[in-house]
Amino acid sequence: MAANRTVELSEESYDLLVRESERRGMAPDALADELVQHELAPAVKDLAEALSALAQLRERLPKIDGLALARTARDELERRVA
Repeated sequence: MAANRTVELSEESYDLLVRESERRGMAPDALADELVQHELAPAVKDLAEALSALAQLRERLPKIDGLALARTARDELERRVA
C-alpha cells in the first residue's frame, strides 16, 4: 500500500520528472517511485544471486529460434531487394 510522502525538488528536477513521466506515459509520482526503487535498492551482492535472477528472467522470456528468425529476416531482405 502506498503512503503519501512529500519530497521537495527543485523546479528543474520536477520539470525533468514531469517530462520523463509524460514520455513514458505514466504519472510523475509513479516514475519517482520507480526511480527510487531502482537507484536505491540493495545491489546484488553475490554472483549466485545475480545468476539466479537472470535464470528466472530467462524462464519468462519467449522461446525463440534464432536461426529461423535470421532466415526469415534474410528472405524478407532478399524479397525487398529483388
